[in-house]
Amino acid sequence: MSFELAGEIGVGTVLSGRYRLEVALGGGGFGQVYSACDQALGRQVAVKVLTLRPEWADGERSARQGRFRREATAAARLSHPNVAAVHDAGEHSGAPYIVMELLRGKNLRQVLLEQGALPVADVVEYGIQICAGLEHAHGQGLVHRDIKPENLMLLPRGIVKICDFGLVAERDANVTRYTEPMSILGSPQYFSPEQALGHEVTGRSDLYSLGCVLYALLAASPPFEAGNTVGYAYQHVHEVPEQLAARRPGVPAALAELVHALLAKNPADRPAGAAEAAERLRAAGRPAPAPEPKPAPEPKPAPKPAPKPEMPRTPTVLDRGPQDTAWSRLEEAERLLAAGRFGDADRCYWNLYQQLSRSGGEGEPAAFAALFGRARVLEGLNGAATVVRRLTDLSARTAAALGPDHALARCVTSYAAVRTPRGR
Repeated sequence: MSFELAGEIGVGTVLSGRYRLEVALGGGGFGQVYSACDQALGRQVAVKVLTLRPEWADGERSARQGRFRREATAAARLSHPNVAAVHDAGEHSGAPYIVMELLRGKNLRQVLLEQGALPVADVVEYGIQICAGLEHAHGQGLVHRDIKPENLMLLPRGIVKICDFGLVAERDANVTRYTEPMSILGSPQYFSPEQALGHEVTGRSDLYSLGCVLYALLAASPPFEAGNTVGYAYQHVHEVPEQLAARRPGVPAALAELVHALLAKNPADRPAGAAEAAERLRAAGRPAPAPEPKPAPEPKPAPKPAPKPEMPRTPTVLDRGPQDTAWSRLEEAERLLAAGRFGDADRCYWNLYQQLSRSGGEGEPAAFAALFGRARVLEGLNGAATVVRRLTDLSARTAAALGPDHALARCVTSYAAVRTPRGR
């Protein structure tokens, strides 16, 4: 493996001939994240590339690569509205990378820094969505092990998605381990007592971390403050957090009770699973029943008070109808094209384009992506010279319909320019 080459990956690099890195979005100990253009489908994606450092020993490098590949494998098994989707994975110059959906929003740490403590109704709604994502992951035998505000993305319309499965643990004895069972992993402000002690973890460890997150969203800071990892570990294992009622008067008693139940030191004292935690959150978000009116001294009883309004709820992805399947069909056509099955790929692209045209969608990005795919099929059959005019025309039409700055328009233009002979 050449980690010197891997170190040269950056903005402008095209990974595996398909994903052009455009803007560095940030990163951490396990990798750098970029926004990128998927040149095959003409859409924007996020690409996480493993950071390889020359000073790492072989064992450390192998462990990092193992964890990174495990993240891709684990996350690819998950398909849920509250979990960030993984589209693809591969290696470039020895560095593994993961292709994910590009999430337009802010993580909950940014939201906390900007807004401080959040409205109770929003915290309840976000918690329910996080529980839904965790229930799905735990059902697949995966424990996240790093639930914290930075790994929870808040999107437009109030959707929350769990990201970054870099520390995921498989509850399967047959799966290769890349960390010792007694090693300490996670973020000190949010890891569980069992993580602090280096013990094996279960889904209830994620629930403890969720309790820390909900506490922070309600009180504007996590349950414990310390200057170093050892200090946090001691507090998670031995100290009881300050009561939420003291930090945030007015938090519903049922919600505060649930948060402190999630923060129980013994995993057996926490809710049995994410589904139970979600149900208790829903119950905590419901208004208390109105008290019975006292008997009026007058002969006519006093009118009953108007019922209290339901706690406002931010709409989630579950409130919307089924998503368009066009991009899934384009993915299938791309796989056929990559396998050299040009006839099958062309039929797939053409059938999709015809369906979109019949429904009035010939101006949609997916329709232009289908035409782009047919041009590349022709190139595969007869060579680049046969598609120059078609690509040039498609580039102009795509830019006119979608705008020259649209991701697909830029990809088609770039693709056409490479294949146009100089001097034309």
